[in-house]
Amino acid sequence: MEITTHDELGAVLTVEDLVVEYRLAIGGVLRAVRGVSLHVAPREIVGVVGESGSGKSTLGMVVAGFLRATSGRLTFDGTTVEDWDKVPNSGRAGVQMIFQDSSTAVNPRMSVGRIIAEAIARGGRITKEHVAQAVPYLERVGLDPALVDRKPRELSGGQKQRVAIARALAARPSVLVCDESVSALDVSVRAKILNLLVQIRRDEGIAIVFISHDLAVVSQLADRVVVMQQGEVVEEGPVRDVIDRPQHPYTQKLLQAIPRLERTTVSTNPRDRTFTTSKEGVS
Repeated sequence: MEITTHDELGAVLTVEDLVVEYRLAIGGVLRAVRGVSLHVAPREIVGVVGESGSGKSTLGMVVAGFLRATSGRLTFDGTTVEDWDKVPNSGRAGVQMIFQDSSTAVNPRMSVGRIIAEAIARGGRITKEHVAQAVPYLERVGLDPALVDRKPRELSGGQKQRVAIARALAARPSVLVCDESVSALDVSVRAKILNLLVQIRRDEGIAIVFISHDLAVVSQLADRVVVMQQGEVVEEGPVRDVIDRPQHPYTQKLLQAIPRLERTTVSTNPRDRTFTTSKEGVS
């Protein structure tokens, strides 16, 4: 595996000319990601937005280490990987992924405490000490420590997503990849989870790659936005520039589909954003 050191623009994560191809059972090749480049600075929230089939989730899976790319370069924490045939696809140390459906990402037979403790143990045997260490992470995400002995089936959707976030934090990542992680939640719970992500970035200094089909939510949360269509980046820039002055017709189409798009009036500093609910959704 070819490894070099690289630190472009002070980025904690850099992707260059990434290509991901799938061989189809009927023959031929589907190119899901086509030469995508991306950089994420420490403490930055980068929104990746696009419709279904745009390649955004595939990009997230490669970043998190659950999928090998076909070609391209990925640099994380100063280490660059280019020989993808020798890269494991069991997850990338220092990157944690939060999925849309937290139910499929946790072991239903494990207690909440052991789910979080599994990340603390880092693949080793889970001890009572590890479970005890899980309690502060429950509190960090706004959950009652009394839930430590509950099973996932006893929790609401919002609570399960908070457990998934707590487990991700327990692994002490530098980057969180959130793949449609609020789209399955009702509006009021969605606002609370978005506020939690803002707090995590502010307090923990973690960079976030926030993947969503919802440009309205991305525009409120992110510092920069990357717009993907059919596996390619068609527009990228500071979120205010892309929202106020979209250059690509596809970005303009996504914006036209939003019935109401407002940035929070609480603060113009993205590190201090808060979210509330309205009849139209999160604002």
